[in-house]
Amino acid sequence: MKVLIISDVHGNWPALRAVLETESDADQILFLGDLVNFGPQPAECVAWAKELVPPEWVIQGNHDRAVGCNEDPHCSSAYAVLAKATQPISERMLAPELKQFLAELQPLHHFELGSAECVACHATPNEPLYGYLPETAPATLWNAELLAAGMPDFLFLGHTHVPMKTRLMKMLIVNPGSVGLPQDGDARAAYAIWEDGVVTLRRVPYDVEETVRAYDGLGLPAHILYQITEALRTGKGLAVEHFDGSAKTPA
Repeated sequence: MKVLIISDVHGNWPALRAVLETESDADQILFLGDLVNFGPQPAECVAWAKELVPPEWVIQGNHDRAVGCNEDPHCSSAYAVLAKATQPISERMLAPELKQFLAELQPLHHFELGSAECVACHATPNEPLYGYLPETAPATLWNAELLAAGMPDFLFLGHTHVPMKTRLMKMLIVNPGSVGLPQDGDARAAYAIWEDGVVTLRRVPYDVEETVRAYDGLGLPAHILYQITEALRTGKGLAVEHFDGSAKTPA
């Protein structure tokens, strides 16, 4: 069985389309949250998830909840400005049924892949919407999250926009990185594949300029548009606070 694992699309339809076309033979798709905000085509991304992916395999991200429930996504200061500018666009572009779909998603999912016990969330098991735990976080914090998850064989999460695959004890922690807004210095769309118990991290190029052109006519201020398009073109993201152990999301 081949499972495509993706996260943090953020309204970047060309990037999502490139991943789906590259891995068209996947038997199942696991989406780890954040279909909307920042990107110019949120409606296409949400409609895809609503129609093509079983709801229990679509995890709610902090931006999905924010748009679906008209809430603050609780970003870091660097991304809060972009979210404030783009969330009204996401809300305007989504039909009521698509907003309802986002609002009703669940932020944590327990399931099995073959004989393996799996947990999927957007951020962390203790705080599935807003927690922030990069690979460099202290082992004591990771151990607490694994205990909260119930010590599964696989823990799948997104939110940091940085790919990760690391083993703690018998558990494999997998972050596929971001499809639509990578932050690790590689502008290609990031994702992961689970195939018969083996996980690989993968990248695929997409037409970044197609995404940039899709912002035309959305009315974003020039400085906001510049920040977003530079992040897309470089894959470096924005400058955010250093991790200090607090449960604070960067994006």
